[in-house]
Amino acid sequence: MAALIGAAFEPGTDPGTVLVGLDHLAQQCEPTFESVLHTLFGSGRLRGNTVDYGNPRNSYMHQVLARGLGIPITLGICAIEVGRRVGVQVRGVGLPGHFLVTCNDRIADPFHGGRIYEPDELEPAWQRITGIRTPLDRGLLQPTHTRSILLRVLNNLKNTLVAMDDPMPLQVLARLRGAFPELNSERAEHARWLRHWN
Repeated sequence: MAALIGAAFEPGTDPGTVLVGLDHLAQQCEPTFESVLHTLFGSGRLRGNTVDYGNPRNSYMHQVLARGLGIPITLGICAIEVGRRVGVQVRGVGLPGHFLVTCNDRIADPFHGGRIYEPDELEPAWQRITGIRTPLDRGLLQPTHTRSILLRVLNNLKNTLVAMDDPMPLQVLARLRGAFPELNSERAEHARWLRHWN
């Protein structure tokens, strides 16, 4: 589904290239969390795009794999999917302002080289990265459901594309977000995005 989101914005893209790319990465991994993190992130194959964080291509899975650059959630999706291919249950953790991955109660940061945080390191790291000063609610460390991950990808794209105010990608975004019943309250907002077409 994440591959289809990117393909919707760049017509002519074959979502199958994402599956092949993930298969190729998985072939280079041992069946351990550490190997997945090192192969994808510690090696530098996939990196957090700190220079152009708001570029929408950071949210398109085919572009993430082709360019080796992404944002926390798309890098996290890569870890989840490669882990699944090698029998390692990697799950996403959607914290406010940042996205991490977890396996067997260990938490790692794909955006920062796949670093595994010790329990006492996590809160200060999260506060430093996000600028949030409130204590980290440990209840937020529960794995995030797949549907919520997809919605979060679309939320990131919404923040970027609404600021860009480009009518073509906004039309695609309205169609994708309109497919989720829980976003029905956005219909008036979608109409404002599509004012260019009225």
